[in-house]
Amino acid sequence: MEERNKKVPVTVKILNQNYEVSCYEDEKDVLFNSAELLNDKMMKTKAEGKTIGLDRIAVISALNFANDSLSHKEMTNTLNSTIKQRILSINQKLESILQD
Repeated sequence: MEERNKKVPVTVKILNQNYEVSCYEDEKDVLFNSAELLNDKMMKTKAEGKTIGLDRIAVISALNFANDSLSHKEMTNTLNSTIKQRILSINQKLESILQD
């Protein structure tokens, strides 16, 4: 089994504040993209002006991400169920045709 890359320090900027975190070398791009996405979400929350304070902005943004994640999970489950039903239907039609 190949040994995974070592963790390296990485600095990301969120709401004009630098945060040093560590991640595996091969995950740096994903971390930067995640930080950019989080920064955009937090900037949007801050710009709406209803939420004051970094802690509250972070919590509201996290709740929005959680909501998005659960919504996508539900849509994925529904889509998977629909696909499975469609495959079963096609298989039944194929079996019927092959039996004739």
